[in-house]
Amino acid sequence: MSIFKECDIRGIFPAEIDEEKTYLIGRAFASLLPAGSRIVVGGDVRKSTPLLKEALIKGLLESGGEVVDLGVVPTPLLYFAVEKLQGEGGIMVTASHNPPEYNGLKITWGDTPPAPEDITNLAKKVKEKNFRCSEKGKRAIQNLDREYLDSLSSLVPLPHRPLRVVVDCGSGCYSDLAPQFLRNLGYEVIPLFCEKDGSFPYRSPNPSKKDNLIVLSHKIREERADSGIAFDGDGDRVVFADEKGKILKGEEGIIFFLRNTLPHLPGGEKFIYDLKCSQIVPQEVKRMGGIPIPERSGHAHIKRRLLRENAFMAGEISGHYFFRELKRDDGLYAAALFLYYLSRTPYPLSQIRETFPPSHITPDIRIAAKGREDLLPLVENSLSGGEVSYLDGIRVEWEEGWAMIRKSVTEPVYTLRFEGKTSQDIPRLVHRFLRSLPEVEEEVLRHIKKQERN
Repeated sequence: MSIFKECDIRGIFPAEIDEEKTYLIGRAFASLLPAGSRIVVGGDVRKSTPLLKEALIKGLLESGGEVVDLGVVPTPLLYFAVEKLQGEGGIMVTASHNPPEYNGLKITWGDTPPAPEDITNLAKKVKEKNFRCSEKGKRAIQNLDREYLDSLSSLVPLPHRPLRVVVDCGSGCYSDLAPQFLRNLGYEVIPLFCEKDGSFPYRSPNPSKKDNLIVLSHKIREERADSGIAFDGDGDRVVFADEKGKILKGEEGIIFFLRNTLPHLPGGEKFIYDLKCSQIVPQEVKRMGGIPIPERSGHAHIKRRLLRENAFMAGEISGHYFFRELKRDDGLYAAALFLYYLSRTPYPLSQIRETFPPSHITPDIRIAAKGREDLLPLVENSLSGGEVSYLDGIRVEWEEGWAMIRKSVTEPVYTLRFEGKTSQDIPRLVHRFLRSLPEVEEEVLRHIKKQERN
């Protein structure tokens, strides 16, 4: 598969992405901007990041870019720096939540995330090696950690009551900043995996998989904490847990934010959500007088829609939370707001969750894409009845529920999801959606049964 995805660039190091390719991407990116443009660069904690970042910066400089090197930072800090320094571009060397053997690049043009055609144009320029010849740019090193935390502090209220919180940084980019920031706000922080290590020795950098947060759940109960927080590898995703160690589903995190923000806003405010969300999300938005707007999954797609619609907020079930006041997503800001809202109520988080509407939806079911390149057209050709949407892969809605299949924008897999009015509807929806592909149907049902056992 190509390393050029819809929202960013990502692949296995060094088999798919290496120093030479990253150098060429740097040459191409700077060539797409006017000569002398300020380009802000940061990197995550992965073992391969220093090599790739140096290669990237070399390419940017040789095509006339003026580089500001932030060092090792979370992705939200890079976005903050691009805005503060009025950079024409920004590149974060990271593979986000992917396993340690991956690496990649997240790109922004000013505060504008890339569209798929932007990534395609960049890939074309790399392939053709059509680079600008200009005077070599200069490199400056700058640390904006303090300014970033100060900017968040100005936006987040102090807690109403003390909370005890387990903060799981997963050995990633927030390992030092997140505990420090939350302590300064007044929370009692119990750090977990808060030492930077690009091999991610204690858990996968992806917190949206419940199995990766077993230690967090145990630690919450052991410490009698009020809540738990887990970040992904580069810090733009965050997942929450209640005082019993139960991990909140993505939809539950979204509804928690909706109930604490939307009632205080004028009617008709817009909320962006990804199509993989349960129907309880748009229903909850409508119930509170808001306008729900579906969008395809992927941080760049969601952010672009947030800006275009001037929405007050957006949420992905993967743990991305986007805010109008930031014009982007930020895992640490989302965590601080979540804790502030929790501190305003005397009730434990587990009790608050009981008030959320029930849903009968599967988690993400991931199946290998290799050897199944024609799977989407095969599914499409076998559809019968239902309301079909092609906004993000194929999504079909029937009276008893909906089914969806899409290509992952970050991994060589297909992602499927199913939601019924009852849990008994799920197998019937799987059969209705995949009946012409019995081997795939059987594999999906095995995944569902395994998830039910866990």
